[in-house]
Amino acid sequence: MFERLEKMLIDYNWKPNKHTMTTNMRKGQYSINIGKTCHFMKKNKPILPSVKMRENKHEIYNECKRLFPEHPFDCIMINKNFRCIPHKDKNNIGDSIIFGLGDYNGGDLVVEGEGHCLLYSPLVFNGAEKEHWVEPWSDGDRYTVVLCQSKLKSMTKV
Repeated sequence: MFERLEKMLIDYNWKPNKHTMTTNMRKGQYSINIGKTCHFMKKNKPILPSVKMRENKHEIYNECKRLFPEHPFDCIMINKNFRCIPHKDKNNIGDSIIFGLGDYNGGDLVVEGEGHCLLYSPLVFNGAEKEHWVEPWSDGDRYTVVLCQSKLKSMTKV
């Protein structure tokens, strides 16, 4: 079901550069937003997705629409080896779908104390209302894809 999308994420050149928001992330951790993007600013200028991700955004967005045609979303968060601390997604509206891809072990998403294995297993939950975080993982790369609706104004369009 997820082979095509997983290949797109594995083939992506995950190197931080001056055009991505990942430059301030911890080494080896990446988070990229396509679709309706957030207002990330540096020196009063928007930080845009990398050129390759901008070029591939329609393909990735369309693949997510193919996989989940009934779920409304205008934003896709793509994470690689990103471990988040307990938080709520204050800019999300309604239910999101999250799923994991890759070759890792562990890395459960904990939603208000309940762990969920996301590896090839979509989970629907309201991240704006429910606190959640990621447990440690091992043995490879962990990708997560989050399909959500954002209440932020768009800086880039799909």
